Amino acid sequence: MSTENIQSSGSSTCLDARSTNKYASIDKLRHSCIAEAEQAVNDGLIQDVTSVLDAARPVGEKRRLCAIRFAAEVCKRLEAVICRAQQSDDGGTSAKRSCEVNSLSVEPAQKRAKTVDGMAPATSSSFQASEQTDLTLHSHLIQWILFQSSSEDPSTPASHEPEIQSGISALVGFVGQALAEMAADNVCYSSMRKLSTFQKAESIATDNDSYQQIDVALTMDTGSCTDTVPDHKDAVMMVAVKQFAQEQHRAYRYLAYCTRKLFTTQPNRRFAWGLTACGTTVRACLFAHDKVLSSEAMDVSTSDGRRVFVELLTNWTMCESWRLGYNPTIQYDADLKHWEIDVYDSDAQLTHSYICEDIRCNANSTFGRHTRCFVAREKTADPASAADQDSPKVLIKDTWAHPISPDSNVVRDEVAYLREIQDALADDHTLNGTYPRLEAGGVVKIMCSDGVADDTTQLILVDIAEDTRAKVPNRIHRRIVMSPVGEPIHNLKSVDELIVIVGDVMAAHTAIAKRCGLLHRDLSDNNIMFHRDANGGVKGMLVDFDNACRIADMENAEQPDCVGTLPFMSIGNLEMSGVKRTVLDDWESLIYILCWLGTVGISQADQDSAKAVRDLPIKNWHKNSPTNIANSKRQFMHDEGFFVKHILQHILNAQGFEELRKLLFIIRATLFGNKHVSSSAQGCLTLPPPWAIDMGIALSEVPTPSDTQFLDRDVDPAITDSFARRAEIAGVIADELLGVTQKFRSEALERINKGNTH
Repeated sequence: MSTENIQSSGSSTCLDARSTNKYASIDKLRHSCIAEAEQAVNDGLIQDVTSVLDAARPVGEKRRLCAIRFAAEVCKRLEAVICRAQQSDDGGTSAKRSCEVNSLSVEPAQKRAKTVDGMAPATSSSFQASEQTDLTLHSHLIQWILFQSSSEDPSTPASHEPEIQSGISALVGFVGQALAEMAADNVCYSSMRKLSTFQKAESIATDNDSYQQIDVALTMDTGSCTDTVPDHKDAVMMVAVKQFAQEQHRAYRYLAYCTRKLFTTQPNRRFAWGLTACGTTVRACLFAHDKVLSSEAMDVSTSDGRRVFVELLTNWTMCESWRLGYNPTIQYDADLKHWEIDVYDSDAQLTHSYICEDIRCNANSTFGRHTRCFVAREKTADPASAADQDSPKVLIKDTWAHPISPDSNVVRDEVAYLREIQDALADDHTLNGTYPRLEAGGVVKIMCSDGVADDTTQLILVDIAEDTRAKVPNRIHRRIVMSPVGEPIHNLKSVDELIVIVGDVMAAHTAIAKRCGLLHRDLSDNNIMFHRDANGGVKGMLVDFDNACRIADMENAEQPDCVGTLPFMSIGNLEMSGVKRTVLDDWESLIYILCWLGTVGISQADQDSAKAVRDLPIKNWHKNSPTNIANSKRQFMHDEGFFVKHILQHILNAQGFEELRKLLFIIRATLFGNKHVSSSAQGCLTLPPPWAIDMGIALSEVPTPSDTQFLDRDVDPAITDSFARRAEIAGVIADELLGVTQKFRSEALERINKGNTH
């Protein structure tokens, strides 16, 4: 399965936890995120990349030379501090004992951090700290550098992790303070940030992030006093601390677990750096969108290791913001308290600026597209004004998409697709508002040393060795402005409104497939939205064409793509079968969406009366492997009686859900039990799986097609796979399915207009 599906699976898991929060505790969400982190490390880690540290170097020549000079001076000062500590016991003991004698007693993490962060700012560019100040402010640094863990038992409790955390904080503080002193009278000062740290004892534990703990996090020291306690949104990067070198894998996993929250809480994140510290061994990690690149070990117990680490910290202090992982085209205005977003329109070759009014969607996975959605208005010419209140609201979508499908090498471009859809359907006014209208969009542009460049994975990894870059799939950073602004399904007021928007969405889906030759391929509860007209009526809208592709390209692909949102993917998609993907795969996804909504409810009021999903067979579609999900769906979709007993009987008994039950019954029957096709084109059987035997089904019961008026009469009789036979007549079956949804839509709309809505 491609990494696109890893992202989709992780995303849907967390969305599922939010949409059914009555049954999903914080602990379950935490477990899901840990599993995602484990998968990221197992499948996406590239270790000992020598060149990964080069990606942190400043690009500008002046910055780069300044960083080299400053790092060398900081190293000199650091070694002087260590030398004094080693000699502080009159030379009569070992270095480690000398450090222990002169060190502070172990204090709570919060108090230790304040000792480091509370250093008074320097009044001169010369190094004026007294010997006693060195011993008090840097004792934790010395303890860490001289820390010995090889004689310890890794199975014992990690009692020394707080000392390592304090040592990292002390070293970062030491480097930050020294750089600030040296830069006070230097031209580089204006472009240099100051890094400091905070630890988990200082982080906020809320309902939303209490499952996230912080060992150490690097942040920017603005020098201003504030009562606000720092949290993930304030972190430049996370640090995972373990006591023993043998715990490196656990450190990677914990770092991935924590870094996920950076992508979630920081709308301007392109990628993220991180650190692991296992004993005295430090590694830097670069989190791209499909891989984690880890540096070689930096052992701070050696002068060479300290030198490399200080150089890295200096580079992070002085490099351009886009090299640190931030997006310079999304900036926060602290005075006006809003995000300002620039969007480059590739068609007009102009940049438009927008003011964000609301963040609808945040990145919620370690890997993947990291899709973010912002509700915004175009910015006015007056810099003191937030936005033009007379301009309509738009939705800005920011995403990192594969330009070429990983499995089939099919080119994908959502911006181009939206332009094509808009042009092809412009004359059909019945479809207005059922698909996004493109206002502007294109690839995000980054200003770098060579001028303006397209923002891609390859730009992030430009300084990484070519053989390593080749292992990382390239993604393109696109930003799209669309209208109207849709609302999620859970804001609907009734089942009838759901049926209406389903009719709208599938009408748009059919028109796009027929007139544009495009297949959506990712129908989910998040990609079906709606908006209201002036009278309160609803119009469904099909969104998110990231995974769309041309039908002709799919027919010519050697291996069909496996993409989509895991719980709603078709059986063939889940199994990565060789059967070509057609519009029927998306219609099949619609069945699973409606089954889910019918079971757990549409609005919060519905969910309050829903049964616990953990007790229902449908749970297997959301919390399982692709193979097991596919087997479960085959079982329920193949036989009408089985579908009724195990799926439809669990649809809510609340008002209106009976109509949804009827709609589901007919859609399943039309797709899997169509009476207008031969028996070979019905059901879900290819080979007799174990559950088929349990149900008393044998291949002998599946007759070959006869020369009748069946729709598949001209399909090659040698094709016995039911999915493959239906794929050959997909357009005809899809027309029947559209007729079903349009009939139900008309009836639901009539009930709404008469005030008899369910």
